[in-house]
Amino acid sequence: MAASQDGPPSSPVAGIPAAEWYEPTLCAPTENVVWSCRAKRKMISVCASRTISTSEGYMQYRIGKPGALEMRYPETLTHPRGRFRYGLEHQGNQWLEFDQGGYNYVIYEELRSPEDGVLVSKGDAEVARITCNGGGIEIVRPDLLGTADTPYGN
Repeated sequence: MAASQDGPPSSPVAGIPAAEWYEPTLCAPTENVVWSCRAKRKMISVCASRTISTSEGYMQYRIGKPGALEMRYPETLTHPRGRFRYGLEHQGNQWLEFDQGGYNYVIYEELRSPEDGVLVSKGDAEVARITCNGGGIEIVRPDLLGTADTPYGN
C-alpha cells in the first residue's frame, strides 16, 4: 500500500483478507474484514472489497450465521460513501455507524475495554446492545481510506 504524505493511501486496501482472519467471519474469502466478532451464536462482520477508494469498491455490514444472514446493509454491494459514518474519539475509541429502516446501528470498539459490539436504537431509545464474545477486531479506519463519512468532513 503506497502512502501519501498529505492524505489517504493512494492504493488503499480495506481490512484484513478474510482468508488470513483468525476465526470464521461472514466475509467471503475474496473480501477483506473491516471488523468482525462473535456475539453469542451469531456473527457480525463488516466486509469490504479487496481494493477500495473514494470512487470504487464496497463495504457491507452483515449479521447472522454463514449461509443464513439475518441482515445486510446496504442490501447490495455498494460504495460506502454516504452510507456509513466513522468516528474516532480522543481516547482511542472508534465507531462505525449507519441508519437502516428507521434504526440507528453503531458498531463500537472501545480501546480500554473488551466491551466491543453493536448498539441499535430507534430515536432516543436503545433497542438492543449486542456485545461481542471477547471483543472484536479494531475497526480499520475507513476515514483514512476516504470511503466513509466522518465528522471531520472526509
